[in-house]
Amino acid sequence: MTKRLFCLVACWLGLSLAGFAQIETETEQAAYLQENGKIQEAISIYKDLVKRYQSEQTYLLLCDALIKANQYEDAESYLKKAVKKYPDQIKFPVELFLLYEKEKENKKAEKLFSKMLKELPANNTEIMNMGNAFFENRHFEQAKQVFLRGRELLGNPTLYSWQLGSIYMQEKNYKAIAREYLLQLEKNPKLLANIEANIAGLLTKGEPELAEEIENEWKKISSSNPDNPYFAQFGIWLYSQTGKLDKAFEMAGQVDRKFENNNGISMFALAEDLSNAKYFRQAEKALEYMMAKGQTNAFYERSRILYALTVYERFVSENDKTDKETNKVREVLSSTLEQFGYTRQTFDLIVSLADVLANHASDAQSAVDMLERVQNDRSFSSEQRGELKLISAEIYHRNGDSWQASLFCSQVEKECKNGPVADKAKFFKAVLSYYKGEMEWALSQFKALRSSTSKLISNDAMEYSVLIQENMDEDSSFSALQLFALAGQEFDYGNYAGAEAYLDSIEERYFYHSLFDEVLLFRAEIAMRQQDYASADSLLNELLMKYPYDLTADDAIMYLAFISEEYYKDKEKARQYYQRIILDYPNSLYATRAREMYSRLSK
Repeated sequence: MTKRLFCLVACWLGLSLAGFAQIETETEQAAYLQENGKIQEAISIYKDLVKRYQSEQTYLLLCDALIKANQYEDAESYLKKAVKKYPDQIKFPVELFLLYEKEKENKKAEKLFSKMLKELPANNTEIMNMGNAFFENRHFEQAKQVFLRGRELLGNPTLYSWQLGSIYMQEKNYKAIAREYLLQLEKNPKLLANIEANIAGLLTKGEPELAEEIENEWKKISSSNPDNPYFAQFGIWLYSQTGKLDKAFEMAGQVDRKFENNNGISMFALAEDLSNAKYFRQAEKALEYMMAKGQTNAFYERSRILYALTVYERFVSENDKTDKETNKVREVLSSTLEQFGYTRQTFDLIVSLADVLANHASDAQSAVDMLERVQNDRSFSSEQRGELKLISAEIYHRNGDSWQASLFCSQVEKECKNGPVADKAKFFKAVLSYYKGEMEWALSQFKALRSSTSKLISNDAMEYSVLIQENMDEDSSFSALQLFALAGQEFDYGNYAGAEAYLDSIEERYFYHSLFDEVLLFRAEIAMRQQDYASADSLLNELLMKYPYDLTADDAIMYLAFISEEYYKDKEKARQYYQRIILDYPNSLYATRAREMYSRLSK
């Protein structure tokens, strides 16, 4: 403790610096004795300090020690003295109240608390101190009464809503929680975002009654505030949070017409939220509403672009894709780019269209031609140009031109220097070398990339490093791993039968190999890509039965969790798989993700 702080505290206690130093030395001695089981000796020191100095600190230390020694009568006596000596310090009557409760002296506790409420001054600081003191000691009923009394004293029925909301949450009084937060909104509309964040936190706890009570209270309060746009905006948010998306859309339309002069700002915000939450069809509906306003609307361009991206996101999220759907998303993306141009602002559209052309419309050449038109355009950032070249590299690779793919990667490394895009290029180039059987060189690159600032690249580089290091043949060659790498290359090409053939070769050539668990996992991944989830499930369970302690086990469990939830619609089974990761594989790279998913499915 600095000399300056000694002086300040000593002045506060009304002591000399020497006196304060003496207290500190003796309290340290008493604390040491108390920690080592000599509590009676500690009490003697504290009593002597109280007698000599009668400071707040010494009273508190003495009473705490007396209570721990079950000497309640003495503790009560000293607390009463402290209450009289320091009438403005709320901690002493609160400690006395807690002591009465500990002794089960309920009448004394009730009498004291009634006196405290009666004498509570109309002072916000005093009210907060007393209410928080009871709350921190988990005496929620007393804390509630203090804050409600504070409202009466200060003549403001909206004060202490945050504090009362926390108390009502402990009591699971959902109606009261809703009322308190909405009172805050009525009092100060600028707190809308804070109120939404607080309620969102409560809703994530999975209390179904809470959402219903909030909606009921919102309807009641907003009906008496029909001209308050903030209540209407809260309604949009609440409906979208609770999955009542049609009502959210309807409310956004009402807000647009009544409060926003038809500019659509709330509808566009809703569309963004819906798209981010992957409610793609509902987002498209909201964006169609916006686009119908015409090109003079301030949100037209953003709505048009977001609409095209949302159509694309819905398309790639669906399992069965028809030629008609492929052509539709291609047309939407192309027409939007034609309307607004190939610019930095439409970069995501360019990337999306390239994916549709190359991977869904079997028109890789059109994708490459489009990318080459824009990837050298200096109006794009160097990172954007690098990303476009890497997409071209992937297309060339999937169509059998690994040399051109590697060339593009080298260009990106040079142009983007040491940024994350350059790391992506280095990683892809290392993968290409791995496919070609250049294992030693690929390993050196993967090791270097383990320190990448990109967590995804770092993790993937780590997996490849381990794969190569742990699967060398007994003669220090990589014959089996080269077959495994070729299977990976065929998988990238979309030639799943070819990939399976290379995997068959490994099992035919070797009675046993450390790659066998990887082979099972790869076969499961091929089955999943072909939407044969039943076969994938069987292969993954076989892997766990044969190789429960291998590095692929946690991968298998995560895949099984995905299949259980998405294919079998068995959320409980998925939850059990995530729990298995948490308990049996706590050091897994998937541990954090597993905890998040387990928490979500446990609600």
